[in-house]
Amino acid sequence: MSDAHGAQVRYPVWRGRQAVAGLWLPADWLDARQRGERLLHWWAPGCRAWRFDRGPARGDLLRFEAERALHCDDAGGTPLCRIGAHGLYAGPLTAAEREGLAPADVRLVLGGQSLALDLADGEALDPSLAIELDDYALHDTFVCDRALPKLQPDKIAGKAVRELLGDRIAPPSEERQRFLRALGRNRDDGDGAGKPGWLERATGARDGAAAWLLRRFPGLGVGFGGGGGDGGADGFGSSAGAAGATPSGSAGGIAQRRNTVLPQRWRAALARMAAASGAARLIGLRQGAYLRRLLEQFDHGDTLEALRHALPIDGDDAGSLGQSFGTPGRRDDLSLSAQRSAGASIGAGHDIRELLRQRYRRAFERLDAAGKIDEAVFVLAELLNARQEALDYLVKHGRAAQAAELALGWDMPADAIIRLLMLAGDAERATLVARRDNAFATALALLEGAAGHRAHALSLRREWGRALAAQGRWLDAVEAVWPDPQSREQAARWLQTAEAGGAELSARALVRRAALLPDTLQHYAGRVAELTDPDAPAAPREALGVALATIAHAQRNQALARIAARALPALAADRAGGANALERAQLDRIRALAADPWLDADLPAWGVPPTPPALPLWERRAALEANLQADPGLQAPLDLAALGDGRWLAAFGEAGAAMFDAAGRCLKRYAAPAHRLVIGDSGEVALALARRESVWRIARLDLTAHRIEDLGALPLQFFADRFDGVAWAAVAGQRIVAFDAGPAGEGGRPLQVLWSVGDLGGDIVQARFLRHDELFLVAGRGATTVWHYRTHPSRALVSRDPVEVPAHGWMLLDPHNSVDDVVIAANEDGGMRFSFRFSGRNCAIDLEPPEPGSGECESSLIPLARGFLVVLHGAYRMRAYLIRRGNDEAARCVARIDWPQARLRAREQADRLVLFDDEGRAMSIALETSQVRSVQLR
Repeated sequence: MSDAHGAQVRYPVWRGRQAVAGLWLPADWLDARQRGERLLHWWAPGCRAWRFDRGPARGDLLRFEAERALHCDDAGGTPLCRIGAHGLYAGPLTAAEREGLAPADVRLVLGGQSLALDLADGEALDPSLAIELDDYALHDTFVCDRALPKLQPDKIAGKAVRELLGDRIAPPSEERQRFLRALGRNRDDGDGAGKPGWLERATGARDGAAAWLLRRFPGLGVGFGGGGGDGGADGFGSSAGAAGATPSGSAGGIAQRRNTVLPQRWRAALARMAAASGAARLIGLRQGAYLRRLLEQFDHGDTLEALRHALPIDGDDAGSLGQSFGTPGRRDDLSLSAQRSAGASIGAGHDIRELLRQRYRRAFERLDAAGKIDEAVFVLAELLNARQEALDYLVKHGRAAQAAELALGWDMPADAIIRLLMLAGDAERATLVARRDNAFATALALLEGAAGHRAHALSLRREWGRALAAQGRWLDAVEAVWPDPQSREQAARWLQTAEAGGAELSARALVRRAALLPDTLQHYAGRVAELTDPDAPAAPREALGVALATIAHAQRNQALARIAARALPALAADRAGGANALERAQLDRIRALAADPWLDADLPAWGVPPTPPALPLWERRAALEANLQADPGLQAPLDLAALGDGRWLAAFGEAGAAMFDAAGRCLKRYAAPAHRLVIGDSGEVALALARRESVWRIARLDLTAHRIEDLGALPLQFFADRFDGVAWAAVAGQRIVAFDAGPAGEGGRPLQVLWSVGDLGGDIVQARFLRHDELFLVAGRGATTVWHYRTHPSRALVSRDPVEVPAHGWMLLDPHNSVDDVVIAANEDGGMRFSFRFSGRNCAIDLEPPEPGSGECESSLIPLARGFLVVLHGAYRMRAYLIRRGNDEAARCVARIDWPQARLRAREQADRLVLFDDEGRAMSIALETSQVRSVQLR
């Protein structure tokens, strides 16, 4: 490249239609990606390209294979044309202007002066490298004609002792079967039922007469409780049998939680009738004689026979079906129940209970001394209801596997189940339980606190790290496995993944690197300088400051001190300008971490300006006003979610999914069909779902490492739009299922069933998934019911209530069953009135239409966790109102949003409410601060 020569150039560029021989793409106007796109646009066989990175003229040069007739304004760069044999010129230089110029391959015009370019000074480019496929992920196509996957067999279901011990426990007798049916409990052990005897027929006649009396005299009671069950003998308010009409067990990986059992109302009514008629005394005498015979058997030393007639004590009354009107029968075996379940109870005073408790305890001691472990466990678990003591007793005698099976069947706490499974060497099922209930931390504390379990604790710790990484919680995964030296190499890879993530995640990862690997920080000097630059964006620096302020005193080192000293001045300036919300105590901790006397001398005695009080969205007294005037975006999403760092994730159907920055520019595309999105709580993982006739194809997106994993396809009816990164709730095949949607990993199977429940008594016709609640509308033959499950801290049934479905067939599923009669109608003032009943109280609010004076307008309603989104549609615009429901006498509007006419949808996330339409516009409202940000997808 030579210097500028010659006279001032009068016409520096070509105009109009010319025979163009090449293009100059200046780096001052176009970045490398844009230049590459234009090279590909004009490229043809025979073209050549060079890049010039040094000198006053920097950019890319494209020389056509032959001259092309182009309009200069449409070239997308600086057109270059030939003038005689003197090479390519950027403008029509006259003969006088060319006089004295040395020969050159290309002549540009900069600042009115001619500048020469020699092709030998440039770097030859190969545009084909921009379109090579080596870096693109190739995915196998889904075979639509293969059989639909079935729910996997139950891998973690509890077992009864009969199943564990095999032939050592005798099968139940027919007399026991008849007795259980006589009490109305219909036990079914799978052994078949013989012909009913006279006792069964007489007892059946008695219960039938009681049912007739209750129907004839409704005042005695309302309805009859179901009696089906699966258990042992009756007891003192203890649970020894299974509740009637309960759903079937898990068909997947982990057994379902037990359901709440209600007392049978017919028993209470019959007890009142017996008390009024004097029959209660006769029933009490009969049961008292039974108890006397039982005590005599213990006193005479006939322990095994006494245990066959013994009654459970010390159970909670929550599992009792009500008063029993008969006497228990003899047990044919000493088997344990596999589930906590329900049975009828016999009332007895405290003295009787204490006598039985003493005899049961002595029987246990004798059986233990005799080495009869099975019988001793039976006394602890079934009679004394000391189930945790029974599990410890089994572990003491080297029966951890049996203890684990019983713990699963008894629905013990997840940490206890995990500990027992790990002791039994069943790490796979222990991991499934931990992933289901997110119980790694407590289970690990139990194992590490016990002597001799170091290997089990290390194994569980590694699984914990993998589970956290699957959730997109990369830094938590690093912390979880760092105490294990053999896992630190994997932890370093997770740390690198976090550093490649968003700006805020990368800033936090830098602090963790300085704390754990201080010797490697020298390679990140550029990143430290970028974060601590006062002119750089403040949000990543605030994340850096928060991470520095949480460093424990024991973790302090010189690497952290250097980062703190570099970042503190910029953080303090940001705080003074209101660009971050760091408290003075946090700034003081960063100052102490820096431990720099020169910095302390330079820093003034700061006074942190007061932080404006946060205004949570749903607690606002004055409505938030927002107006979205943006034009339609260039892309129309089918689904959309807000991510951290101001990013967005959108689904575009068969075109896949894409990530956008805060300005709406596309950052990354994912080649996985996506009609719906399921967002992980961490914001670093997601599921992309594509509808395929009767099934949904499911792909897992790693939004940090930008990986795609095809999980398969399932016939889903309903599904949650969020998951914790592993457990994902859905309805499949009329079953409520929690799938493991984590990465397959080594030897893993995608979409492993973690928990499921079926046989709900009808079809699931509606479902609603909230953060900690799941509600299902089940249409049965007899009645329609709402099943309410609580998912935190563990999944369990809360209620199962019959409901009346409105005529239009849709009803609002509310976890508190407190909202109904939702109506939107015109009021007398030309506006609209939104009304509903909340906890039996009428609530209403008048709403102004988007175009006053236009008469009654159309409306739509989106139910939210704490209220409603009411949308009023005008001819050209629409207005959305966020209406809060609560304990106020009147409904309250917390936000009013004007929006161009479009189809508006909403997504509730853990920390924000996202609104978006089908024209590429979106808005996010922070729940804690009411901060609003909007975007147009470009």
